Amino acid sequence: MNKLSLTGSLFVFLIVYLYCNSSEEERFARKIQAHLTIEDINSAIEESQQALIQFPNSQKIFSGYIEALARRGDEKELIKIWDQYLLLFPDQMKNRELIEKMAWGILNKASKSSSIIMREMSLLAAFFCQDMKGIHLLLQGLGDSNYAIRGTAVKLAAHFKDQALIDQVKILFYKENNWSVRKEIISAIGKMKIVDLKDQLKAIIANDESLAAEKALAIASLLELLDTIEKSELEKLKGCNRSGLRQLACKAISYFSLNGHLDILIELTQDAHPDVRMEALQAIGKLRPKGLDDKIVTIAKKGICDSNSSAALTAAWLLCLYSPLEGQKEIQYYLQDNRREVQLFAAAVLKATGHYGIELMLNQVYSHKDPYVRLNLAIGLIGQRVLVPFATETIQKILLTEKEAWRKETFGIFNFITNKPVPLEDGMNSHEIENQLLRIELLNVLGIVKAQGIDQTLRDYLSEKKWEISASAAILLLTEGDEHAIEKVQEMLGETQLIVRLHAALILSLWSRDEVPLQTLEEGYQKSDWEMKVKILEGMGRIGSSHSIPFLTHALKEPSQTLRLIAAMALIQTLNH
Repeated sequence: MNKLSLTGSLFVFLIVYLYCNSSEEERFARKIQAHLTIEDINSAIEESQQALIQFPNSQKIFSGYIEALARRGDEKELIKIWDQYLLLFPDQMKNRELIEKMAWGILNKASKSSSIIMREMSLLAAFFCQDMKGIHLLLQGLGDSNYAIRGTAVKLAAHFKDQALIDQVKILFYKENNWSVRKEIISAIGKMKIVDLKDQLKAIIANDESLAAEKALAIASLLELLDTIEKSELEKLKGCNRSGLRQLACKAISYFSLNGHLDILIELTQDAHPDVRMEALQAIGKLRPKGLDDKIVTIAKKGICDSNSSAALTAAWLLCLYSPLEGQKEIQYYLQDNRREVQLFAAAVLKATGHYGIELMLNQVYSHKDPYVRLNLAIGLIGQRVLVPFATETIQKILLTEKEAWRKETFGIFNFITNKPVPLEDGMNSHEIENQLLRIELLNVLGIVKAQGIDQTLRDYLSEKKWEISASAAILLLTEGDEHAIEKVQEMLGETQLIVRLHAALILSLWSRDEVPLQTLEEGYQKSDWEMKVKILEGMGRIGSSHSIPFLTHALKEPSQTLRLIAAMALIQTLNH
């Protein structure tokens, strides 16, 4: 029997069943559901329209009609019938099941749109949904013709352990050529525990033609796949002629805290490749083995003579942990280097010394000419709770005076904020998002330490017009607002300037699930331009309050398809909160 005859048989069975002992209204309602069951959406709509002529006040028939319109993606008619439904049944304003069907109808339609933003938003909604409907859309995204959509789909799929998603990511690993997508795939392998690709990750690490960033991602993913690593395997990696695999040996010893294999790290501090020497020195410093102080100091002193400035600075960091004055002297030398990137790396190294480098941090945060060196050192001082008033004042001034976009560069345990231009392949929009997230993170730090003048700093920052933080960025935002910082931002909800109140409300939607900003977001929505409306709807979705359901449902009437889509996404978040 073919599929068509099976479907027909099922429908006949359903019709026979529903006509037994049912009222006329009930029979109509069941016929509509029967059509929906066999995916005959057009017939379900026709049946609903006929039924409403006889039973114009039937809640069941209206519900079936709304579901059918949602399944077809007929947004305009859907909203029109929803309004009629609410006039008859106002108590259904928060009907969770029906609202979810409406939202998914809009999102499913968007997933097939020619617009990239529409398809991306449908993927975000799939992520927030956390059920099989979402898995289906993510699978669709992994096969999208647009590389940006595939990259987003991989990034989101990495948070799931669904076998269908895993299988598709494995397929993409072998055929994807776009770097922005490949880096997401390599990261996803570790997160999704795709053990089948362990050897392929090793091949990336061993390949001298692999990008440094690609090797770093592959190493991180591979370590996530391993439970531990045997000494024999480390010996093989150490003796391999590929520098990436020797780096892997260092990372593995540090990652699994294998203090008993320090001899391998010591040997690799003399490696021919500077990246391996850096990894070995960092691993020794992270492990801080007991009883070997003199030996490690000797290794570090030898390392500070390295011809590679990054390796020499790493050795200076290690020396500072054991002999602070000697280590600081070496770091100070590089803080005066005529190459700006070396100065910033030296600041990151000094910051990573913690309390062992405080004396030099204090000196340089006052005197260094580069504001970004001072910024990073001020962050280091706050981390140690030393000279906090001056450090916070330094950060506040730089926050308000340095208007260029910021980004964070990371080299193992060393990281620093810089205004270095973004690589073209990374995309300007993602760079602006990172810039704002870094600034908000610093505002959070200032709130935590109760910086003097934080109110004015917040007010000045929140009065700026740009606001690029999107839902996709918020998904990966790990920092939450400290209680004191949240209180300070909440105070800004009482400001006279609407833009200040709105930006404060949006920050609160990132930092907490508190419902306090909702009134401000709703108040500002009608007075805002299209871009701000997008951010407001996203913010309401992040908060996820059931009180927002009527507002978000009303937003489904927006003439802009993008706004309707984001309102639908926010509804999915809210209903699944």
